[in-house]
Amino acid sequence: MRAGGRFLRAVGGKRHACALSADGEAVCWGRDKDGRATPPPGARFSAIAAGGTHSCGIAEFGDLICWGKNGGGRSEPREGPFSSLALGTNHTCALRWDGAAFCQGDDSHGQASPPSTVFAQIAAGVNQTCGITPKGGLECWGVMPISDHSEKFASVSVGYGRTCALTAAGAPKCWPRGESRKDPTNGAWLSNPVEMFPLPAGGAAVAERLGYIMIYPPDGGEPRTALDLTERTHCCDETGLLSASLDPDFARFPFIYIYWQTDKDPDDDVFAGRVSRFPMTREGEIDEDGELVILRLPQTGDRHFGGALRFGPDGMLYLGLGDRAEAGAGAESAPDLASLAGKIIRIDVRGATEETPYRVPPDNPFAGDPDARPEIWALGLRNPWRMSFAPNGDLIVADVGHALREEVSIAERGANLGWPLFEASRCAAQDASRCDGAEGYTFPIHEYPRNGNCAIIGGMTAPDGKYIFGDYCNGRVWSLEQTAPDVWRANEIAELGYSPIAFGADADGTVYALNRFGYVTKVSE
Repeated sequence: MRAGGRFLRAVGGKRHACALSADGEAVCWGRDKDGRATPPPGARFSAIAAGGTHSCGIAEFGDLICWGKNGGGRSEPREGPFSSLALGTNHTCALRWDGAAFCQGDDSHGQASPPSTVFAQIAAGVNQTCGITPKGGLECWGVMPISDHSEKFASVSVGYGRTCALTAAGAPKCWPRGESRKDPTNGAWLSNPVEMFPLPAGGAAVAERLGYIMIYPPDGGEPRTALDLTERTHCCDETGLLSASLDPDFARFPFIYIYWQTDKDPDDDVFAGRVSRFPMTREGEIDEDGELVILRLPQTGDRHFGGALRFGPDGMLYLGLGDRAEAGAGAESAPDLASLAGKIIRIDVRGATEETPYRVPPDNPFAGDPDARPEIWALGLRNPWRMSFAPNGDLIVADVGHALREEVSIAERGANLGWPLFEASRCAAQDASRCDGAEGYTFPIHEYPRNGNCAIIGGMTAPDGKYIFGDYCNGRVWSLEQTAPDVWRANEIAELGYSPIAFGADADGTVYALNRFGYVTKVSE
């Protein structure tokens, strides 16, 4: 980084930053994976911006020049003239001199599909882009569409889960609104929650994907951070702190277990998954220095890591692991008994030490097979983001589909749930004849098509015994109940209007939907 000189503006990305000097030179520093912190030599800019893994500047004649990761075309150069720009995590937007907005890159939530409106300024966040019209109206597109022309706005800022604008009179206005909500977090705004569960002494704990755990007292007192691993956590697309679970016999074994991805080298994107145990008090105080690494999982690819860490009624610890493959059929790791990918594993962590962090239960289905990993409980999964134990002891798993179906299954001992040969009960093989006469597979108790859906979000059992789950894309929530042997019925019970990422419960067993952008909504009585 340059030590001296006069700079006009500084911008920050996910793990890098850039500054624009008075003579138009861009200077960047921080993580330089994919060249995000290496501007083109000799280029001069009138404006710069930094995104999650890329940077851009408006150069001579108003052309757009970018450097860094170019997934989805986020860093494609474009001929101008452009007057201003805004970068999200994985997309780029710029204003042409006539005020028309142009965007490129990730458009999974419509954040790169601007309306045909003229803007005076724009701002971009993770999955959201906003613009202020010449008359001061606000228009946003992406995960949280907003159209507000009730008053004049002077500026807008888009964050991870919230959008805030400043009115012409100097008053702030933010979305989502901060309406009063009664839930275990006392109406707090969350960042990217993945777990919520009650504490033995009352109150609730919330695990956030960024790498920390918050404690929310039962009396509405000030929340506090119980564990902060953000500096060590590899986050955040499908990685991060993915799950947390208390030992069910907490009085005898006062520990919390987490499943997370941790950076190994701060200078690149090599990372590893691990299951860690930490000492914890009844009130939720966690001893970070007391970490015991239970299991290390080398990671490949950048998706499908599963995430659910659950204790069973037998006292064993279960973990759902994805196939770690790129999206698509052919994830041959899922049925491979020599790999833990695409599996549910079952281990005994009671009495764990550094020398023996876990034991393999002798009744695991492949414990005596020399060609299989003995930790495996069930196989043939694509991305089991969440799973839950029913009152009768059944392990109910919601496995995210690829292109055809989303599914809910019961993972019994040694069950093969079919991926990648089957997606739910449908043949997913390119050669459909491979599915003819296939035997030994466990098919779902419930499945639904991907029409308007994209990812099943399981799920937990409500006090009345019904299994509650949702879909990430349409925000719908269903309860699933067994009405007869081998007969299950799903009933829609809520339409959230936002993307659920997980479900949590309070001490009474009431189920809440957690939204990655801050909402907590009760979905059961």
